[in-house]
Amino acid sequence: MKKHNRPYARVFVSLFLGMTALLVSFGAASAFENSKGELIAPCVAAALYLAFCQFWVAPRGSSGFWAKLPTLVASVAPLLLEVNLPPRTWGIPWVMASGCLGSVIGAMIAQGVTATPQGGTPTADSSNRGRSCRNYLLVGFILLVAIALLIPIGVIPSVLADTNPGINAGPVGTFLGITVLFDLLAALLLGEALWRPGKRDPSSKGTLGTTAFLALWLGLAYGAFGIGILVGELGPGLRIASVVLVLCAVCGLITTALMIVTSVIVDRARLEVDTQTDAGQHSTGTFLTGG
Repeated sequence: MKKHNRPYARVFVSLFLGMTALLVSFGAASAFENSKGELIAPCVAAALYLAFCQFWVAPRGSSGFWAKLPTLVASVAPLLLEVNLPPRTWGIPWVMASGCLGSVIGAMIAQGVTATPQGGTPTADSSNRGRSCRNYLLVGFILLVAIALLIPIGVIPSVLADTNPGINAGPVGTFLGITVLFDLLAALLLGEALWRPGKRDPSSKGTLGTTAFLALWLGLAYGAFGIGILVGELGPGLRIASVVLVLCAVCGLITTALMIVTSVIVDRARLEVDTQTDAGQHSTGTFLTGG
């Protein structure tokens, strides 16, 4: 993508992620329906999720707040759609406030963890950083493949075989099968980045960000299903399936964390190079002008 088009792309991506934040807050509120956490859960979910989104979308290397404002506004704007919902149920003002706070914190964290030391001095050898990034991607790939194997083998058969009326075996089995496809898509992205670098840049924000979001959504879905089945006491067969689902959720969240760490390493390295390049150009210009 051309460099001058990136700000517009960031705004559109941030707007889309803000729409998905609606689903996250709805899901959190539904999970704690008719309980004390019904108002708190969507606020916390919106804040954490939008902080995660802004970590990926906020521009790097821009110290000013105004450079981040367009993506911040775009990510929070979809929450305004909640005005059609009963305030007593969803706590709209609090969800909006927590979403704004989470977005700002996420952008500030992104700026802080990717900032280069003064003078742009490299903090580690580039070959060591490249090796670490590839190792993180490889571990993420292995975890995603493990999830793709565990769900069809250890979960879906148990769900389809269960006759308890408390669970809709067919739809749940279909949903889990669809999640496996998304899991394989994320594994494919990492596989191409690792073994076909000419086709996909291992350090590109698209590869790392897409994998991180897919792994996060899958991890949350597996965790919700696993805990729901475990709490619902639906039988010994489904108890085993719930444990497997929770294990898959942990693997998905670990993969997300690995993509975040890799992104931080890559962004720091790129900003160091940019800083050194700018310093070199400045010194050359000073020499040529006799300054």
